[in-house]
Formats: sequence, C-alpha cells, structure tokens
Amino acid sequence: MSVQVEEAATNTNPIVSDDIIKVEVNELDSSPSVEKDATGSSPGIMGSAMAAVTSEKVFDVQEHASGAMIKAYTYWHKPWRAWYLVAQAIGLMAALLGSVGTWQLTLLTGIDSLGILTGQLMDNIGLQVEESMYGKMLPLTIFLRQGYETAYLAQYDLTTQEGQMAMVAQNTAFLETYLGSTRCCTGMFTNMWYHGVDDRGRENDMMNKANEDDYADDKAQFNILVANPPPDPNWHIYGLYKDGNSKNPTVMETFDPVTGRPKDPYRYPAGVAVNQSIGNRVNWGFNHWPKNDGFWYKTVREKDLAEGDVTFSRVFMWDINKPVTLKTHGIIPIFYPQCGVDKSRCPGMQQKRVGAWVVGFKLHFLSQYLSSLQLKGGFIFYVERETGNFIASSDAKFDSFRTIVDETTKKVSYAPYEANATDFPLKEVKARVHWLLNEREGKMTWADVKAGAAEVEIGDEGVQFIKLTSLTQFGVDWIGVISIPWESVMKELNDTKFRTLLLGMLIVGGIKAFLETFRAYVQTKMIKRAVIPGMRQTLEDELLNQLQALTGRRSSRISLSVACGSDTQGNAANHEL
Repeated sequence: MSVQVEEAATNTNPIVSDDIIKVEVNELDSSPSVEKDATGSSPGIMGSAMAAVTSEKVFDVQEHASGAMIKAYTYWHKPWRAWYLVAQAIGLMAALLGSVGTWQLTLLTGIDSLGILTGQLMDNIGLQVEESMYGKMLPLTIFLRQGYETAYLAQYDLTTQEGQMAMVAQNTAFLETYLGSTRCCTGMFTNMWYHGVDDRGRENDMMNKANEDDYADDKAQFNILVANPPPDPNWHIYGLYKDGNSKNPTVMETFDPVTGRPKDPYRYPAGVAVNQSIGNRVNWGFNHWPKNDGFWYKTVREKDLAEGDVTFSRVFMWDINKPVTLKTHGIIPIFYPQCGVDKSRCPGMQQKRVGAWVVGFKLHFLSQYLSSLQLKGGFIFYVERETGNFIASSDAKFDSFRTIVDETTKKVSYAPYEANATDFPLKEVKARVHWLLNEREGKMTWADVKAGAAEVEIGDEGVQFIKLTSLTQFGVDWIGVISIPWESVMKELNDTKFRTLLLGMLIVGGIKAFLETFRAYVQTKMIKRAVIPGMRQTLEDELLNQLQALTGRRSSRISLSVACGSDTQGNAANHEL
C-alpha cells in the first residue's frame, strides 16, 4: 500500500494555520488483516478512516494529528510573525531616534567647532593685517636709521641746508624704488619751534600767544621730497634762505622730467624765490611745519625720543598731492651734535634735540588690502585709539575721510572721520562702534577698549562673531574690529544638516532591515535543514501509527501536503519510509 501527502506552500510559509493537511491513499493490495483491524476499531473512527481510504481517499491530518505537533510545524515555517514584526518596528524606531540624537549632538559639536574655527580665522586675519603693516613699516624704520647713520658717517650736519641737500639723492632713490603706490614723501626739519606745545607735546597755556607766524629760530631749515605718481615729476621743497631764517619761506621746484633728478637749487641768486628764466621754482610762502605737518613735532616730545629711536605719528590728512588720503609719519629725532644710532659714541657729550627726520606713509592702500581678505562675508575696520579717528575698512569704495565744501568760497577741504560720529556713513561701522562703546561693558572711551572676542547680535545684521585686536607695532596704537556673520559661518552646515539627518536615518534603517532579513534568512535555512526534517519525520510516524490503528494496515509510503487553492505555487515532497 502507498500513502501520498501533497504540500502546497505560499511565498514564504510552507504550512499556515488554516491549511488542511491531507493524505491520499491508493490501494496496491488487500489483506485479510485490514478488514479484521477495521472491524475491531471504533465505528466512528473506522467510518471516517474507511471513507478516506475507499471513497474520497482523503485523511484530515488536522483532525487526527496532535494539535501541538501541527502548531509547532506551522510555527517553524513562519519566521515573520506579527508580534515579531511589531517588536522589530519598535526596535527600528528606537534606532532612528538614537540616530536623531546622535545627529543633534554632532550638529551641536559642529557648531561649537565652527565657532572655534571662526575665532581662529579672525585671529589669522588680525595677524595677516599686522604682518602686512609690519612689512610696510619696517623698511621705513630701516630707512630712517640707515639714513641718519649715513649722515653721521659722512659728517653731514643735518641742521644745515647743505647737510640736508647732501641726503636728497639717497632719499629720492628710496622713494622711487621701494614704496611704490604708498610712497609719499620724506623731510627734515631743524631749528624750528612751536610754543603752543610744551616739552611733553601737550598744548599749554601759551597756546594763544604762541609763535604762529615764525619758527622762533633764525636758523630754521627744512628739506622735503614729495614723490608723485607717474608720469608727474617729483617735487623738491626747501627753505629759501640757505643759512636759515625764523620765517624761512617755502619754495618748490619739480625734478627734471627727463632725467628724474633734482635740479640745482643754488643756480638761483641768493634770496630770489622765483625767476622764470632760470627755472619753474614757485614760492609757497611761510608754512608752519612744526604746527601743521603731521604731528611730528608733538610726537617727538610726547614719546621723548632719544637719538636713534624711531616711532610713528598719529594719523592725519594728506592733500598736498594725489591721492588724497590719510597718512602717518615715521619719525627719527635729529640731535646736535649727531652721534648716529650708536649712543655709546658720545659719552658725556651735551646734545640737543633740534628737529626730526620723517618719512610719510600713505594709508589709502589699507582699505584695498582689507577688502582682499577672506572674511566669509564679514567686515573689518581700524580705529586709532588715541584720537578715535577711523582709519580704514574692508569697504574699498568708501573714502576714509570727510570732504568738506565751504558754501561761501566753494573751497574743498578734508578731515578724518571720528568713528563714533553720529553721521558716520557706513552702518556696519556705526553699529559695531555703538556696541563697542556703549553695550559691550557699558559706557567707555577708546582708551578703555580691550582686545577680546564675543558673539553678538548687531542690529538687523543678525548674530556676529566679533574679534577685537590691537595693532601696536612701531609706536602706533590701532584697534581692529573684525566681524563675521554667524549665518555665513554656519551656512554650509545649515544647508546640509537635514539632508545629513535623512541620510543617517536611511543608513540606520537600511542596516537594521538588512540585519533582520539576514537573520530571518539564516534562521529559516537552519530550521529547514535541522528542525523541520525531524518534525516532519515525527509527524509522518504519528500519522502512520494513527492510520494503522484505524485501518489495520501499515502503509509503505506516505507524503504530506497542504490543501491550497494555488496549484502554481505547490511543491511536492516525498518521503520514503
């Protein structure tokens, strides 16, 4: 006798709870013992069994096999169960929430890191400006010290016109070969005084009775070179009287436009300022150089400069030649008698500080330089601490000085801006100065401003990273204000943060799904290879035993199948006993 069971499976589950496991029996032979066994069996069971064998030939396994065995068989064929899927969904949600938390911590860390990097960037910007200014001012310092030493070694008396004229060639060569577009001028001033300033450079009570119309010294002498932008020739400016005069008038003659050399001043008769048949020299009249020319007179006294010392003056306007701009003077004092830059050469010698040698440094380049810095949409400007005057900013199109037109005479004049002026044109400067002098640490003056950093909301510009620096090399004292918008620094992070979050969640979800799929796949493989065959054998043995008990015969062949409406997905599995 042969017994056959056909099993039809769904996509993933070979047997489901509502499937009917059936047994088809085909008669191969008959035996008297069958009837005997059947006759001895229970009438109800015998009827159903015989009906299965003789008529429909279908045996209902779910009716006759043990419920626990069918349940176990069905259970192991279902790796994806509802409660398990719910648990996995909860696990996935927890993983995704964990990824969101990690993203938030990473975002905060990134924001802090960018803030630190921004501070470092602003430090580097301050250092770049300082190095640029150092590169410009150091050669000026070397020029003054070297020139003063040259005059000492050559025994040129710089208190006389002859000694000053002897330095013209060297000074011209320096202006032509080094300073380029920032070149301005150099000049020597000796034996001239201004009683409106005391020995410490302060305005004193003699201000209203000062020598406004003379130098208070019959030996007053000066010699100035002005380097003009090509193709204009340079200017040579000096005192008319060779031996000096308390009201020594200023005369100016251009260099030879062909040779580029200064013309001989002594080809004119003594005391004659202008003679068109001789040259194009012009008479500028009396100019009070100690009072009006770039603070050199006050600076020498304020800083009490010794022989060989070099410093720079406060910033002032320059409009004698183009371009009109702010300017500062490098200054070295002139002593009589001279001992050069080595103070040990004149032990015990009585010297007198009788004047100064200056070299001009135009600052119009500074705004252009600041505008070229990588500020990430930020802004930078400098203010002179002593005066509070605005010096330059990263807005290269903005003139760093006022242009004043007299309504009556229509004469144009110029003056530096005060950085805290209520009518300051640049709102970026105005807003930052207001915060600095009124809100940072309460009301304060420029003298009280200290270096530091802050994260501040500035007007309608939003949050700004602000760095305050000090430029104090070579005697200057400038305050630098560097600001970079928070949005500019965080722009890339803000643009990508949600994309990064979504990507992270997709990666976490993908990894979780892959691992669970792989686990189910491995589990199913192990069950099919190890668990199901054993359970299948046990179930078949149980069915054979029950069939034998019901029919009185022992089948030699049995197979299991699931009754299912899908014939296309059916699989047949035969087991030889």
